[in-house]
Amino acid sequence: MRRTRTLACALSICFLILCGASTAQDQYSEKDKKRLSEIAQRPEVQKEIETQWEAIQRKDMEFAFSINRSIEVEKASPIAFAEYRTKYGELYDNPLLEQYVNVLGQRLVPKASNNLYAFRILLDPVPRAEALSTGTIYVSTGLVSLLDNEAQLTYVLAHEIAHIEKAHQYNAIRNSVLEEKLNEEHETDATKKRALFSAITTAAGAGLGGIAGGARGALTGAIIGGVGGLVASSVIIRNRFEPTNWSKVEEDEADSHGLQYMLQQNYDAREVPRMLARLDKLTTEDSRVGLGFIGSKRRVQERIEHISEQLKGEDAALIQQRLASGGLKGSTPEFATLMATLKRDNGIQAMQYDLFAMAKDNLQDAVSLRSNDPRAQTYLGELLATTAQTDPDRKEALDHILLAIKYDAERGAYPEPHLDHAVMMLSSRDAGMAQSAQKEIKAYVALYQREHEGTTPPNVHVLYDYLTDTGDQNWYMPPASAITTRNTGSLGVVSSSANSPKATELVNASLNETTATAPAAETGATRPATHGATTKPAAFHKVQ
Repeated sequence: MRRTRTLACALSICFLILCGASTAQDQYSEKDKKRLSEIAQRPEVQKEIETQWEAIQRKDMEFAFSINRSIEVEKASPIAFAEYRTKYGELYDNPLLEQYVNVLGQRLVPKASNNLYAFRILLDPVPRAEALSTGTIYVSTGLVSLLDNEAQLTYVLAHEIAHIEKAHQYNAIRNSVLEEKLNEEHETDATKKRALFSAITTAAGAGLGGIAGGARGALTGAIIGGVGGLVASSVIIRNRFEPTNWSKVEEDEADSHGLQYMLQQNYDAREVPRMLARLDKLTTEDSRVGLGFIGSKRRVQERIEHISEQLKGEDAALIQQRLASGGLKGSTPEFATLMATLKRDNGIQAMQYDLFAMAKDNLQDAVSLRSNDPRAQTYLGELLATTAQTDPDRKEALDHILLAIKYDAERGAYPEPHLDHAVMMLSSRDAGMAQSAQKEIKAYVALYQREHEGTTPPNVHVLYDYLTDTGDQNWYMPPASAITTRNTGSLGVVSSSANSPKATELVNASLNETTATAPAAETGATRPATHGATTKPAAFHKVQ
């Protein structure tokens, strides 16, 4: 008989793992459910639940504090920020986009809600969204950059709002404590139950029991009420690479209520299955994209099916009503305008993580939305040059670099495309391009100095090698800090006055071949000035 029960238990575990769901009735008898309700009323149990919940709240507060300080930490200590960012992540420093997402999120909060919310953007190419017990909802640039319209963004925000409104995090803590107490009162079959829950939890990744000091699986509020079941417990992890993994019951509930929040604000909920299908496709192309919001591919398909059924079922009448009374919103001009910036910045981040497919997709979208953006053109050109396999690929990269130079000709804020262009010309081994390459190298140095308060590029000696190899052994640009001057104007890099030199003027000055005498730093002695040293534009002059 014992062997028969063991075999039945093993078969049940296999069924749960394969099907991804279980019912409360399969796990607990009516007697157990009544016992759970009774346990929940005990003062000492309630105190334990509150203690664990307060610990989660403290952890969330500290996590939010760390992320919210990321911008000031970066400005105060760029070196220390590298480690800080790895541990906590960083906010996206774009006030206009931050306000846009926050205003959009606040519209979705149910009018009867007692919770206060803040919606923030993380500069992170991995698509993810996270809801904290503080009422803070974070969404990454990686996720937003993959969305096609404002309706899809409202779904992401509404889904996270629903997790907070339905108290999923608190319920996960509460149910884990109740389950532990129930197991303690059933010593005779505790081993069997632990094995059952351990198998389920291991199949899904992890279990919330670890937070409470055990690993005994999970129990949702639905089990006490005799409704539904779950795949696995929630994992409350505060790590920038590992978002919270909610159970199937919780995710389905958040999806259902999120759709309602969208429709209440006239957003087209029919965009949601399209969004999930696109993210699923991107995950197939690069599994790293699924490290955050997506989760398992099987679960994504389940969510698409669940949402599609709801849109055709209980939400169908509301959708038709909204369509008849003025229609549903898909997107707005503001979304498209702001996405040009966000897609560019996320594409740059994706390049730094070697997420080449995402970077290319983002940067191509960015130049499509705003073609005269020299920064987007520069990074797209660099990405295409890096991944180029054919001559047409390299020609396309060059085209974007030349557009970057063209669109930055007056402002001169981006030195990099000039160096990129020089390297491309040098790589061609065409002697006829030598002088053009020299000009671009000198333009790069001049613009770099303006952007860095007169300091020369860290690889300036390599640049001198390039000049020497192309026939120029004389040109030299000293750091501005090594030059004294009577000019008392402010640095052009921090001045927006009409007196600040334009990029074209600055570059022409750097190419000046005049030889004269320049005063040496500090000592007042003089020495022959090398090319470029005697005609310093005002942008390089230190305030005396």
